[in-house]
Parts: sequence; C-alpha cells; structure tokens
Amino acid sequence: MKTALGIGSTALWLTFAACGGSAPPPQDPAPASPTLPPSMGGASPADSSSAATSPPSDKGGPEVDRAIAAIKANDFRSAKAALEQALQKNPKNGMASYYMGVALENLGDKGGAEQEYKNAMTNAPDVAEAAINLGAIYLDGKRWDDAIGVTQKGLAKRPDDPALHANMAFALRGKGDKTGASAEYERAIKVVGDNAELRFAYGTLLLEMDNKPKAASELKGALAAAGSNRALLASIGRALGSAGAFAECISALDKAITAGDDVELRVRRGLCRHSLKDESGAKSDFEAATKLDPKFGPAHYYYGESLLASGNAAQAAKEFDAAATAAPQSELGKKAKAQAEAARKAAKKGGK
Repeated sequence: MKTALGIGSTALWLTFAACGGSAPPPQDPAPASPTLPPSMGGASPADSSSAATSPPSDKGGPEVDRAIAAIKANDFRSAKAALEQALQKNPKNGMASYYMGVALENLGDKGGAEQEYKNAMTNAPDVAEAAINLGAIYLDGKRWDDAIGVTQKGLAKRPDDPALHANMAFALRGKGDKTGASAEYERAIKVVGDNAELRFAYGTLLLEMDNKPKAASELKGALAAAGSNRALLASIGRALGSAGAFAECISALDKAITAGDDVELRVRRGLCRHSLKDESGAKSDFEAATKLDPKFGPAHYYYGESLLASGNAAQAAKEFDAAATAAPQSELGKKAKAQAEAARKAAKKGGK
C-alpha cells in the first residue's frame, strides 16, 4: 500500500514532551502487485514495479518469448494472447503459466492469476518467482496462512531468496508472530543490504517490539537508501521520531518537505525539533503549519504550546481555541479547550 501523508488529528502526539512518545508505529508498506520477477536491489520485497532477471529458461517456446517482450512493454493483453497460444499447445507449460499469472494480475484478474501461479508451481517447481508472486497475492488479501504455505514451498527450492524471506516476514507479522517475522527480516536484509522499504518495514516491527535502539538503526539505514521517494521519506521520518532518533527524523522530513510541503509533516518536524530543544525551529514549523492548513487542529495546538512556553499566553489561547474548533470531539480538541482556559488565566495574571 502506498503511504498516506495526511492523517486525522487524533493520530498525532498529544504531549509536547517528545516527538516519539505516544505515536502509533507506521504500518508496513504492503507488497505491490508484481509485473516481472522482483529484484531486491531497489524495490520492496514483493514489489515488482522494477523488472528483474527472468525465471530460469525452461524452453517456454516462442509464444512465451513474445509474451515476455510484451510484458516488458506493459502490453499485457498481447502477452495474454501469446500465452493462451502457448498453453493451448501445452497446458503443462509452467513458464507460460507463470507469465500468464503476471499478465492476468496486471489486467486486474487476481483470481485467474492465482490459479496460473499455482499451475506454474506444479509444472515448473523450480520457478520460485511463482511462489513469490502468489504469496504477494495472499498477503494483499491478508491470507496469512496461505502466504506462509506457498512461501515455504518456494523456500524449499530457493532457501536464500530474499523476496521469499521478506514475504514470510510480512505473513508472520500479519499473524502476530513478531519474533518469527524479525528473524525473516534479518535473513532478507542479510542478502540485499540497504533496501529502503525492507529496512523501514523491519524498523517499524522493532518499534512494535519496543526495541527502539535497533529500530533506530534499521530506520537510519532505510533513510540512507530512500533516495528521493517522498512518501517513504515521510514514513521513515515519522518512525524515526517514534524511535527517538530526532536528528534523523528532522533530516528525513527536511527531504520530504522539500519535495512537497505538507501540514502534518511540518508539525511532526516541529515536534522532533522540540525534542532536540530547538524551540525556535519548532515554533517556526508549527506557525507555518497553521498557515498551510488553518483547519488542521494539531498545528494550532502545538503552536499554542510553543507560544505558551515562550510567554505569549494571550496568543496561545487563540491557537488553542482554533485547535478546539477544528476537532471539538477529539482528544486533542478537548485538551486544547482546557489549555485555552489555562492560557487565558495566565494571560490575565501576567498581563499578556
């Protein structure tokens, strides 16, 4: 799944003490639907948005060769037509079944793709890519046991394949087996090294396991490998804040905001700056956030906290009022209402 940049007000931290305290850990990016056998060099575990080496040659025939060329050109209908010819000649052509699964999946027929990948696993058992792609379909559908079963079959043929280990990690995590998932992430990362999506996924699991030091290490690795992927940079930045790696949180969000400003990211960067006692930078981010989206309650709330801390209670009360108005029934809105009253009392007492 793609990482969303916008969230509701109640999902932000509700304390001003630190950037990472009570934020929920980000979720895994789900495996994307494959187009060609996945490469772990720069794509997510079951993400085949990048073409990689084809499965072992097994005399698929000229129709399969034409289909592969069509798939590389994103012409999945032509690929399907060529593969239908191949399977008509030989219904047990495992290579044709594999690529038919790829074509059907990209045409939106997941049920048909599932069956073709199963056929490929039966008739060309050495083509582990069929297990990878079938496992990805099961992961998309949260069919954890099915994903585990098919991935185990793939690992029996290719025990060191990082994509299979990554799929197993996702499936075990889905079932709640965090220890088992952790071991599978380790095996995948040992092979592929600095794969940003994979290390991000492992980092967020470690956060769920309350292992912040190791989570921070994995997330820093993800940041180093993330390139210019704005959505991923934003997710890594959020997670780094939760891990207490505030300097790296700021670095990640700097890059994400440079690629496209966003009110929520401004607030989160402000919180990480606050955690490093950069109150001027935090205040600047919170103020900018209120201007980016005047109806985003957390921006007003944290700007109010910043103003209150700097002694401007009267203006802080106005910001708390704006936060309460933006989301009156939320936890943050209720807290903002109480803070507005406290700020007004402070303003009267202090003359500001």
